[in-house]
Amino acid sequence: MEKTITKIEVQKKNKKRVNVYLDEEFTFACSTDLVYYYRLEKNKKINLELLKDIIEEDNYLKAKNSALNIIEKSYKTEKQMFEKLVKIGYNEKTSARVMDFLREYSFVDDFKYTDMFIKDKSSSCGKNKIKYTLLRKGIPEEIVEEGLKKIDYDFEINTALRLAEKRYNIILKSEKNRYKIYKKLGDYLISRGYEFNIVNNVLNKVVKVENEVSNNENEVEKSNDMEELKELAEKRYRIISKSEKDGVKLYRKLGQYLIRRGYEWQDVKKVLKEII
Repeated sequence: MEKTITKIEVQKKNKKRVNVYLDEEFTFACSTDLVYYYRLEKNKKINLELLKDIIEEDNYLKAKNSALNIIEKSYKTEKQMFEKLVKIGYNEKTSARVMDFLREYSFVDDFKYTDMFIKDKSSSCGKNKIKYTLLRKGIPEEIVEEGLKKIDYDFEINTALRLAEKRYNIILKSEKNRYKIYKKLGDYLISRGYEFNIVNNVLNKVVKVENEVSNNENEVEKSNDMEELKELAEKRYRIISKSEKDGVKLYRKLGQYLIRRGYEWQDVKKVLKEII
C-alpha cells in the first residue's frame, strides 16, 4: 500500500526537524537530514516498508544525539549508557546500534573508564571498594582485574596509612581504649575497601601502645573479645560453608568478615585455626 507526500513543513520550535503529511494527514516527524537522504518531496510515493525505514533511522539519530549529550555531561560505562538509552525510551535494537557507533569512535570505552576511575579513587580507596564499584557499573571483571594490577602495593599501603592516621586522631578525641580504637579504625579501613592483610599491617603501625587501659582491664576485655570473636566466627562459618566448600576460599572469606568486624588479625588467625 502506498501513500503520497502532500506536505513537508519545518517545525516551528525545532528547525532541524520536519513534519511529513501523507494524503493530507500528519503521519510522522523526522530529521531534516533524512529528507535529503531519502529524497523526500511533495507528491513522492511512500510504501509501508520505506516509512518504517525512515522512522527507524530517525529514532537512531535521536538516540545518538541523546547519547552524545549524556556523555558531554559525564563519561559512562557501556552498560550505563545502554541502560540510559533504554530508560529514555529507545528500543534495544536502536540502543545497540548507537552503542556500536559510540564504541567505534571511542565515546565509550570500558578500559579507558576503568583506568580513569582507578586513578581517581586509588588515593582514597582500597582495591576491594574500587573493584565492586566498577563491577556495579557494569565493567567486566577481567577488565577490572587487569586495571587493579596497576595499583602498586606500596602505594596502597601508604594511602591506607595516611587515611588511618587521619582517622585515628579523630577517634582518639572520644575513645582511649586500645581495643575499641583498634576495632573502630579497622572497621573504617575495611569500609574503604582495603584487604585485611593491609588493614592489619596499618593498624599495627598506627595504634599506639600508650593508649591501652590498665593491664588487668585489658586482659578481661581481651578475654571477652575472644569469646565474642569465636562465637561470631562459628555462626558466620555455618552460613558461609553452605555455599563454599573450598577450604582456602572459606578461610579467606571468614577472615575478611571478622576483620571487617574490627578484630585483630592475630586473634582472627587463632580462631580460624580452631574452626577450619
